[in-house]
Amino acid sequence: MSDVLNLILAHQSAPTVTKMIDYWSKCVPRDNILIAYGGNKSEFDAIDYAQKFFVDDARLRTSDHQREFQSYTGLLRATAAWIDNQSRRFDFVHFAEYDHLPLVNDLNPRQIASLTAERADLLGYSLARVDETNHPHFLYHSANPEFAAFWRRITCRADANVVLSIFGSGSFWTREAFCAVAAIDEPFPIYTELYLPTLAHHVGFRVRSFDEQQHPFVQAVGDATGKIDNARAQGAWTLHPVKQFWTN
Repeated sequence: MSDVLNLILAHQSAPTVTKMIDYWSKCVPRDNILIAYGGNKSEFDAIDYAQKFFVDDARLRTSDHQREFQSYTGLLRATAAWIDNQSRRFDFVHFAEYDHLPLVNDLNPRQIASLTAERADLLGYSLARVDETNHPHFLYHSANPEFAAFWRRITCRADANVVLSIFGSGSFWTREAFCAVAAIDEPFPIYTELYLPTLAHHVGFRVRSFDEQQHPFVQAVGDATGKIDNARAQGAWTLHPVKQFWTN
């Protein structure tokens, strides 16, 4: 059976992260969980779990993520290095922010089946092609002539103008695509929700969407903590955002 690394980005207290790991272990194998920690270093040190690493990257630790061009490049690069140092071979990487909650105990097999059915290398939420649109992230970046020039320089596609967007709270990758994207230097600050899917596309990987798992299960705002049972009953694999769950 193919191994999936479940990469969870967290910044909460050590007891809360332990609670996260215990919960996630009901949905995926415990030893397939890797914690990427972006909080306080003393809390990181107090997390009693071996598979973890500290993210000391200002581009991840933004306050206004869109305007400060939050980046996951350092996070991906650190994860790829961790994967390379393991004796086990992880064939896939599932990334989730702390408030993107798994709801089913066979999550990874479902994700593999969906990725396989789509013949994809990366599955994301709210995938859209945004070039030649009034999408705010695209409009801001397109004002920089180096933005289009970068894609023209690296693309293997016939159309170098394609710009894609996915919602950043969760994604599912083949190992090959994840590590290839992680290895490329970000040329200048580009918001992660544009950068990762567009880069994956232009270097030759197939980017597709978690179609049936998007609306209403994965949203950008609010708190869905009170909707967990209802979402599970409706067939949701995951739910976002679920912030208060960890404080209950």
